[in-house]
Order: sequence, then C-alpha cells, then structure tokens
Amino acid sequence: MPDRERELAELRKARSLLLLLLAAARETRPALDGAAHVLETDIASDLDRIGECAEREIRALNDAIARLG
Repeated sequence: MPDRERELAELRKARSLLLLLLAAARETRPALDGAAHVLETDIASDLDRIGECAEREIRALNDAIARLG
C-alpha cells in the first residue's frame, strides 16, 4: 500500500475511533446526570471535555483527509 493510502487509512481509522468515543460520551452523559448525587467524581464534566476535544480532533482529521484525498 503506498504511503499516501496508508496515511489516509490511518487518518480514517483515527476519525472512526474518535466518532465512537464522541458517541459514547454523548450517550453516557445524560445517564450520569441522574446518578450525579451518588458519584464521587465529576465524571460528567470530564465527559463534556472529552466530547469537546473529540469534536476538535475530528474536524482536524476531516481537514487532513480532505487535503490528502
């Protein structure tokens, strides 16, 4: 596989994994709101930060894929 194709495959794989992470964070967040009084950590805000970070990285990966593709 040529280097360009390999790089595109790696970028797409990373984007796919980040999309899964983003979806998991978004789906988990509301479920934790109901259990917030039981949790000892502020995992809900951590999930918000993970989602924000994943969105930024997905945008960057989309740009890189568009440049290479």
